[in-house]
Formats: sequence, structure tokens, C-alpha cells
Amino acid sequence: MRELKCVSLLMLASLTCLCLAGCLILVSGVSVSPATITLLVGGTQQLTASVSPADATDQAVGWSTSDAKVTSVNATGLVTGLAVGSATITVTTADNGKTAGCRVMVTCTDACPAPNGGVTYGCRKRFMYGVNWAWKNWGADFGGISAWGVAGTSVSDDGAAFGSDLAEMKAAGASVIRWWMFPRFLTDSIQWAADDTPSRIGGSLVADIQKALELAEQNDVYLMLTPFSFDNFFPSRDEGGVWSRGIKPMIIDPAKRQKLLDILIKPVAQAVEASPYKSRMIAWDMINEPEWALTGPNPNGGEDFTPNGECETVTHAQMETFLQELAAVLRLNNPGALLTVGNAAIKWGSAWIHVDQDFYSLHYYDWVYEYYPYSSVTPESVGLTDKPVVIGEYPIGGLSAVGGNPARTAAQYSADLWDLGYGGTLAWAFNDNGFPWSAALLKPFADQRPCETAY
Repeated sequence: MRELKCVSLLMLASLTCLCLAGCLILVSGVSVSPATITLLVGGTQQLTASVSPADATDQAVGWSTSDAKVTSVNATGLVTGLAVGSATITVTTADNGKTAGCRVMVTCTDACPAPNGGVTYGCRKRFMYGVNWAWKNWGADFGGISAWGVAGTSVSDDGAAFGSDLAEMKAAGASVIRWWMFPRFLTDSIQWAADDTPSRIGGSLVADIQKALELAEQNDVYLMLTPFSFDNFFPSRDEGGVWSRGIKPMIIDPAKRQKLLDILIKPVAQAVEASPYKSRMIAWDMINEPEWALTGPNPNGGEDFTPNGECETVTHAQMETFLQELAAVLRLNNPGALLTVGNAAIKWGSAWIHVDQDFYSLHYYDWVYEYYPYSSVTPESVGLTDKPVVIGEYPIGGLSAVGGNPARTAAQYSADLWDLGYGGTLAWAFNDNGFPWSAALLKPFADQRPCETAY
């Protein structure tokens, strides 16, 4: 009997040794420390995850945030405050999917918030004041066009001129610069597959994006990059020796649309996120005046769409789907930047109220002033009450006396909108002979409100 007991004890010891050597010890829970934190915008805090039991075989965890506009969190649990608000940082175990959370409050102090309206970015609520560049070389600033002998921002022969232009805009009181990227698919930094979708990006595109942010840092301005325009909906055609593809087939086909987002927009947003100057990217204006490429009624009320005759049109539903998916990719890959849509006119102001964006952007020219004067046709009258409203384009020379309305200089127009509670004005343009640039027209209003117009 004693001999049998010894054998049993030996077998138990052997099994214990085998288990210690090779058995899986499953996770039973996880905790995160600290459980609550308060950050300033731009501040960081390291979180620590503790998996239980401590000798669990798989100690791997992942991190996520409930609101990418308020906080970001990296793979190690480092949290960054992005904007005022609250969010929950969740840690999840790779084994068993156990979770724990940390509640984050993000706060800030603002020395001179815009009192009547404004757009909040980081800690600052400002009347968004600036100018549309909107390009130095049409379609070439980001990626270059070799067939035209034009290089991108980072490698252009007149590269210093990009910085000089930004310095001139800054000196005129501009804090935000709206800059177009791919109004037509002309750059040879985008390569194309046989089905006319992007196959890869290369050339100077990423370097140009990062150079633009570096120049913004050097000149103390903020960029609003505009990836697309209604011009993209012109049909595929030769443009000065460059084959420019129309975007409509990529918008209406889900698989092609996904390629456009994955192969072009995702790496573009990631290039911004990877820049040490990513804070200079204030907003993505996802598309310029998409209404000119629409046909049919506005389902959110207001007038029917009247498309540009050159455009290959899509429906509102098709464009809205594209914008929602575009917004999701930008949010995920560059969470610190705001989002908006460059709406052509207040008569279609309600078109994108269901699209994810942080402020509304309306364009305003004499034809709008004549038929939809801002004294009576207001954001409230078209249902834009839940977010700030910025005038994303208006003539730098001011508004003419049309429709019985008085002429207004750029400074007078901006002052009027300040009083009406708008969120900002961006003049058109720095580089358009049809609307000649004049620092003397832009600067007076900035001089009146030097703190409230500068981020």
C-alpha cells in the first residue's frame, strides 16, 4: 500500500510539473490605473493595465477611446487630451476580452474666447478668420505633376515661395488657410489600377503633406485641407497631357469607393497624424461645393439641386454615403482634426446636417447675397442650429450692392457676421486673379479682434 501511495504522489508531482511548463492559465479579469483622470487639452497621462491572475499566460491588452475627438490613446495606454469633453478609455484583454475603463475629463483655459460665436479647436474658441489659398499650382501642390513640370510643396524649385506666401497671409491677419489637395486627379503621386481606382500612392505626396504642416508651424498658421471638389465629378479626360479620372464611378460603387478611401485617404490622413506638427491641421473640409454634382431634391428640405452642366451627377444619398465613410476614415486616422463640408450656398445649407462634422461651412458670393441676404436668410432659418457656422468662401473684395442690399467690404462683412454669431470667415482668395489678393482688405478686421481671430 505504501508503494502504491508513493507512485500516486510521483504521478501528481509529474502532472504539476507538466502543467507549470505547458498548461494555459486563463485571464479572469483586468483593471486599469488610475480609474479617473483630468487632462488639459494637449496633456498626456500614462495608464497601466493589470491582468489577473498575475501569472495568466496571455498578458496582451488593447486600448480604445469612446470619443476620438476628445482623447486619443496609443498601444501602450498613453492618453492625450484633444478637445474639451469627456471620454472613457477602455482596456481589453486579448484573452477572454475582459475589460476595464478609465474616465477622462479634458479641460482647458482660454484667454480670449470669441464671445458671440466661434469654432473651438484645442483650448481656443476663436472666430475662424483666414483666407483660401486655395492652391499655388492647381492640383499639383500635393504630389506634383511631372507632365507640367510642377513639383509638390516639399521638392518644388520655388519651395521657399510656399513659406513666403504663408507668411504674407499671416501678416494680413489670417490664422486659418484653406488649401485644396486633389480637385482633379492630376498628380502622378497617385498610381492607378486597371479599374480606374488608386492602386498606391508614392512620389512626394506624403513629404508634401508633412512639409505643408512644417511650413504652417513656421508661419504660425493652421491648415484646412480640402481633399476633393465638385471638379472631381467632371468626366475622365485628358488635361494638358495628363489623364484625369472622374470620381463618380468610385462614389457609386461600394468596392471602388472603399479603395479610394483605403489607398488614398487613409495614408493621407496618416501622414498628417505622423507629423510632429499635426496640431497645425485644424480641419478637413472634406469636399468643396458637392451640391454642384448633385441632382434631385434635398431630402432635408430647401431647394432642389441644380448641378453644374459639366459634372457627372450623383444622388444626395450617394454623396451622403461617401461623406459619412470619408469622415469615418479621417476620424480614425487623424482624430485631432475637425471636420466640415464646403457647402456652396445657404439655400442648400441643410444638405449635410446628418453627416459627421464639427462645424458647418457655407460659401457666400454676390449671387447668394442678392437672393438670400444674410440679414434675413440665417443659419437658423435653414436649420443650422446645433453647430457653429463658418463662411468658408466670400469675395475678398467684399459684397456688391445687389438686390437692394448695401455693399460691404470684407471687414464690414466679417464684422456683421461676428455680430450675428457666426463662427468665422475665410476670404477668397490668395491666388485667384478673378478675386485679387489684398492684405489691406483682410487685415482691418483682424486688427480689430487680434486675440479672438488667432488660434
